[in-house]
Amino acid sequence: MEDKQGKFIQGAWIDDKQDSEKVHGKEPKGTPIDQRIDQVSGMVNTSFHQVLALARDLISTPEGHAHIERQIQQASSQIENALSEILKSGEKKENGDTNPKKERKIRIE
Repeated sequence: MEDKQGKFIQGAWIDDKQDSEKVHGKEPKGTPIDQRIDQVSGMVNTSFHQVLALARDLISTPEGHAHIERQIQQASSQIENALSEILKSGEKKENGDTNPKKERKIRIE
């Protein structure tokens, strides 16, 4: 059996190597699930700050204003096209074409 240098801390065997990592701040805290919660919380916090920074840049920079303007122009263009299509279909109905879908007869042999 190998003799490893270390000691028991709170019921767990800690190697001297792990003990030196603890001194340098690398010791894992708590259980593995607690570690994952800490990691994910940090990522969510970072992501939230990035979203806030992006929103601030969209509102306060010329590049952000230009991007918002392009998006508004694109949306208004799509709305105009949709309204134009609706008006065209209304004109077809007024001209006597009440059934835009042609009826097809099914042949049974």
